[in-house]
Amino acid sequence: MTSKEMEARSGVPRANIRYYESEGLLTPARAGNGYRDYSEADLAVLEKIKLLRRLGVPVEELKELRQGSRSLPEALDRRLAELAGERGTLERVEQVCGELRRSGESFETLDPGAYLSALDAPALPAADGAVWWKSPAAPALPAADALPVYTGLTRRLLARLFDEWGLIFLLLAVIALTGHNPSQASGLAIRFAIEVIWLFLEPLLLCLFGATPGKALLGLRITGRGGEKLTYSQGFTRHLLLLWHGEGAFIPIWSWIQMFRTASRCWNDEPQPWDEDTAYEAAPFRPLRHAAGFVLASVLVLACAEAANSCSQLPPNRGDLTVAEFAENYNRQAAYIDQSPTWILDETGAWKRAPDPPGTFVVDMGGGWRLDHGFQYTLENGTVRAVTWERSVENTEEWIYLPVNDIATAATALIWAQEDVPLWTFGRKALFSDLVNADWENGFTLRGNGAVVTWEVESRNFLISGDSGLAIPNDKENNFFSLRCTIALEG
Repeated sequence: MTSKEMEARSGVPRANIRYYESEGLLTPARAGNGYRDYSEADLAVLEKIKLLRRLGVPVEELKELRQGSRSLPEALDRRLAELAGERGTLERVEQVCGELRRSGESFETLDPGAYLSALDAPALPAADGAVWWKSPAAPALPAADALPVYTGLTRRLLARLFDEWGLIFLLLAVIALTGHNPSQASGLAIRFAIEVIWLFLEPLLLCLFGATPGKALLGLRITGRGGEKLTYSQGFTRHLLLLWHGEGAFIPIWSWIQMFRTASRCWNDEPQPWDEDTAYEAAPFRPLRHAAGFVLASVLVLACAEAANSCSQLPPNRGDLTVAEFAENYNRQAAYIDQSPTWILDETGAWKRAPDPPGTFVVDMGGGWRLDHGFQYTLENGTVRAVTWERSVENTEEWIYLPVNDIATAATALIWAQEDVPLWTFGRKALFSDLVNADWENGFTLRGNGAVVTWEVESRNFLISGDSGLAIPNDKENNFFSLRCTIALEG
């Protein structure tokens, strides 16, 4: 029979049954699927345990009874003597209370010496032949006979979400620090990586600390049957059971079914399959304390992730830049924005075709004009103070690509190479936003972070759109377009 059937027939809660198993008092067989398979003999043993525990026979003596090292009469004689002593003690307490009440003593005038002597005198049970088992109500099973199993849905779910999202932000931070753009990472690949990492990381955390960061924040702790820390193999097995029974191994539809079953067990105050052989403890819930800790920890994780992202986007060369250093900064930022840019700068600051990635064929979508319209550099003592980009065409049929991304990349390469600019990406994002919303048709000037970005344009019979980044000729035989863009450091 199953655990549920065993509980229904014996009247013993499953938490108690699991405890007796952990103490070796019950040894059910295992079915082919790994689940417990209780026999009628197991039921009979459980009912004996239930009776003797309600009579107050200690678990340690029950073990001796099961092993045959102690007889039942011996255990009952010891319990009878214990009850007689407890009864004598209670009678003495009753007697002293009565004497003290009749004395009319107040707390201020109370002399405790005589009364303490009466309490501490040797206890002799009354030999009145009273039958102890005729008490009106027998005690229930001791609360200590159950492994603590926290089944609350909200705290468990929040703890898991914190762990998963914290690991996601950590992984994204690592990706950023390695020079790759986290926003271009595949969501499916990120999810797979998180599951693989967590498969090995969670058992390690439970083995070392008994909790994950999310569980620790919310006062949750997982231990073995006797309160000891889980072994790594126990934690690993628990995680595999969770993946199957709790998340359905991410199999479509089946995963939703399993998650619904998980929630139902929480609502019915039932232990989860992966918690059957463990103790799941929960500290008293303190809303303000736990909420504040959860929010502060979340803010800290986000701040660390943003710091890593900001640091990763800083140019590799800082301070005063040579042309070669500017070119390296530019190429680094271009690769960060687009992992396979078609055009890059060489050591002289001139455009060149980037090597095609292995196994690919790259089609140039109109970027070849860079060869004739490259950056012009204003130098001071061999260091770059300004970068200018000029281009003029007339009577053309071609669409002119506005260098929105090139300006943003060049600004990052030059402006954010300065030592006194802020670390955080907010300033860079603000500049990019200003560029997108600038007046590309009539020209603009942007100032900030110790630099000036100017855009000068002259056009005839051209439609200029900053949103699309294009200048489109209206009249193919009578048109003119000229641009000049400068990024200059102030001071």
